[in-house]
Amino acid sequence: MNENAERILKSELGGKAPRGMDGLTEADMAGFAGMLHDAKRRQSQELEEAVDQALEIVPRLVRGTARRILFG
Repeated sequence: MNENAERILKSELGGKAPRGMDGLTEADMAGFAGMLHDAKRRQSQELEEAVDQALEIVPRLVRGTARRILFG
């Protein structure tokens, strides 16, 4: 596995890339890492939207405090 591609995948996966990735080309690995990055970004955005929507039931004046209590 190419060292650069391995580093990118390791960063996106949060650990070592599975052995099954050894046969992929560098372009395929980069594409896979890009898809993982995009999926994480979308998941984070959707989670943020869900939290905002859930906090709509909390009075506006205490939403910031409620967010800090719930999520640190």
